[in-house]
Amino acid sequence: MRTTPFRTGRAARRNPAVLLAVAVVAAGLGGIGAAAAQPAAGQAGAAAGFEFAAPPSAQANRVYGINRQTGEMNVCQFERPNAAGVGVTFCFAQGEGAGPQKAGNYALMPTHYEGETGIFRVNRDTGEMSICYVRETARAAGGTDSSLVCTPAAR
Repeated sequence: MRTTPFRTGRAARRNPAVLLAVAVVAAGLGGIGAAAAQPAAGQAGAAAGFEFAAPPSAQANRVYGINRQTGEMNVCQFERPNAAGVGVTFCFAQGEGAGPQKAGNYALMPTHYEGETGIFRVNRDTGEMSICYVRETARAAGGTDSSLVCTPAAR
């Protein structure tokens, strides 16, 4: 009898845990190829592309993204509306300070503060940093508006 690390056949297709494990392994292998394709630090274009990171809060269901050349930020989270069988990726609108900044070599840096739901945007070229987070603003008619905002850069 031949053994493999993954179950195959109908049983595996019906088992969500097996499907999730296969997807995670496949995504990890894809990430290895993507990392190998990135130019080494110091080469032209080393800051090209995007970087993603999550804040340290266990209650934050969010992933922040940054354009490594422009510092432009985005943030999305998973939501599953009531009675929906499949969830959706909800991305917040950009607010004050979240748009493109002066050209640089930007990165994301989470803190170790476990209650923090924001993330630091750092410019590796200048040492400047700002904190980016989702701000909730009350509407006059009730309810709230949420947007991604970032503080002014400082050193």
